Amino acid sequence: MSVPQSIQDQEIRTSLKTLVRGLTQGNRSEEYEGYKALYKIGPNEIRYVSGLVSLLRDINEVEAEGVARQLIENGCDNTVKQLVTSICSFTLTDYLMYDIQGIKVYEHKELFKHDVRSKLERWLNNVPGKDLKEIERIYVITYDGRDRAGSYRPILFTIELVWYNPFSRHDPFSWFLLQNIERTLYHEIGHHVHRHSFGQIPEQEQEADAYARCLMKISHPVLAKIVHGINMVLHLLGLKKKVGLQ
Repeated sequence: MSVPQSIQDQEIRTSLKTLVRGLTQGNRSEEYEGYKALYKIGPNEIRYVSGLVSLLRDINEVEAEGVARQLIENGCDNTVKQLVTSICSFTLTDYLMYDIQGIKVYEHKELFKHDVRSKLERWLNNVPGKDLKEIERIYVITYDGRDRAGSYRPILFTIELVWYNPFSRHDPFSWFLLQNIERTLYHEIGHHVHRHSFGQIPEQEQEADAYARCLMKISHPVLAKIVHGINMVLHLLGLKKKVGLQ
């Protein structure tokens, strides 16, 4: 027999309060008690634990590592172990921190040869100031093999930008990859401008894509004119498919 949703919601709230109280007061027994209760409710509630550890890491990396270590030592589920280990593997000591237009930028130190800062400054100059308001952080990270170019976190207003360009700046492929990184940045800012929610929602992705295209036209006006000319030729030839700045 399943537990009524209202009762389960109350159990979740109570368990979260216990976990948060343990985290804020340094009471490890309450931390573990809250975690156990949440995990018992169901695997979907694992996200609360990982979310709170992630938040704590942003506030204090040392404390987050202590909480993660305690959870692992007390025999937490392997899924939780992998999540908190991944969360705590991120450390700001691996990043250079600087400010661009009031936004804190964290650039991975392994990218020092890519002149990331000057490129970000140039690209962000194409963005209207009002569209950058409330963006808290931009993390520029290295490519880790996963199929992703960037992400936007609502509520926290942070952007993660994957910098993947293994070619030298004289290689033609380097130019194309930089175009993709630039477009991804604009795409994620588009999510921020429209205050999109979590998840890969087609309508949201279309709005972010449209925003990115507008800024790419501003950033590359000559290329935009060439693309427009190609589209005019296609139209005259009766071909409806359009070429666009991606």
